[in-house]
Formats: sequence, structure tokens, C-alpha cells
Amino acid sequence: MLLETLLPMFALLGLATLLQTLSGFGFGLMVVSSFTLFNILPLTATTFVVCFLSLFNSVSLVARNIDHINKRAFTLLLVSGIPFMAVGYALLEYLSAGMTTWLNLLLGVAILSCCGLLLVKRKQATPSERAYGFSIAGALGGLLGGLFSTFGPPVVFQCYRQAWSINEIRFTLLAVFSVTSLIRLAIVPLGTLPSSEVVISALCAVPVILVFTRIGRLLAVRVPAATVRLLALTMLAMSGVTLIVQNVKI
Repeated sequence: MLLETLLPMFALLGLATLLQTLSGFGFGLMVVSSFTLFNILPLTATTFVVCFLSLFNSVSLVARNIDHINKRAFTLLLVSGIPFMAVGYALLEYLSAGMTTWLNLLLGVAILSCCGLLLVKRKQATPSERAYGFSIAGALGGLLGGLFSTFGPPVVFQCYRQAWSINEIRFTLLAVFSVTSLIRLAIVPLGTLPSSEVVISALCAVPVILVFTRIGRLLAVRVPAATVRLLALTMLAMSGVTLIVQNVKI
């Protein structure tokens, strides 16, 4: 892969990792939207990179904090999400074959919808531990996960509605994302396989993720969380609007 592609790729991955570490959300959405906007990689290759790096970044944390996982929610989210992940992945393969404009439009709409969900503050949401709430969130997350490797927003919204401790929310989400990333990687051979260059680039990006995660942790004590959250949502919303404008034919 050319250096002209690797440098912006690593820069965008570093920025997404930094914002994820500081704000607690958005790595997948940020990478998918920025890579698509700047034509870094095809969407099918981008989703592979997101899954691989997300899995690498979360498994060690989950393994050390299994006791904090809400087992009931974890099970409901996966049972409802996995079938829809297959549907989303099939839709990605179908649209990427010859309907890139529609795929980019769908990505733009999905990003704006996710921003709307993430704007809802925890105290404004009504707590509900009913099974259908987790099932709906899991299904929507699975569809987005299959399409864009962004299982998060509907699941984040549902979990933050609960009267759980922050650790229970955090590690339940990380556990769900770890399993869904692993499953998403497992179904890649059923569709468009990433090239060897993409796989090598993803491996080379691991140190970038580690370095910027460390930088984010150091900055977290100095940068207000609300400011970072606003910046991340603004960047996502702008990328969503840009994707829609670029692909709407007037």
C-alpha cells in the first residue's frame, strides 16, 4: 500500500482512537465515515479494519472484568443482534457491488441517526429492563454492525437508560462489542475478502491505536468530557451531512 494512503489512514485512526478514548464512543463511526469521505479504502475493507482493531483494543479489558458484565442484557443483545448482523453484511455485499451511491447515502443517514441517539442524555432517558428493549437495540445494532461495523449506538443508548453502575455499562458494552467484532470477522470469508495489503495495514495500525489510546488517557484528566463529546458528535454529524450531500443527485 502506498505511503500516500498509509499516512492519512494512520492519522485518521489515531484521531478516532483519541476521540474514542476521551469521549467513550464513536471509533467505528469515525473511521468508517472519514475513510469513506477521503476514499482511503473501500467500505468492505474499512469495516474489516474497524472490526480487527476494535477487537484488539477491547478483549483484554473484558477478560479482566467479566464480573461487571450484565449477563442477561449481554445474552439478549447478542441473540437478537447476530441474525441481523448477517442481514446487514449481505446488504453491504449487495450494495457495494454496484450501488455505491446508495450505500454512501445509507451511511450518511445512519451516522446522523446515531448522533441523534447519542445526544440523548442518560438522565433524560426512561430506565427499562424489559427484554424487548434490549432485543430491539440488539437487532438495530446488528444491522448497523453487519453494514458498517458500528454495532454501538442503539446498544449504547439502551444500556445507558439502565440504572446500572458505570462499570457495568462499560464492560457490558465492551463484551458485546468484542463478541460482535469477532463474529463480524468470522463472516468476512463469506463475502469480499480483504487484500493482503489491507491485512498488513491493519496489523501495522495496532501500535498507532496503542499510542493514541495512551495519549487519550493522559489527556482525559485535563480535557472536559463534555467538550470532547460535543467535538466528536459535531465531526460525525458533519461527515454524515457531507456524505449525503456528495451522493444526492439534484
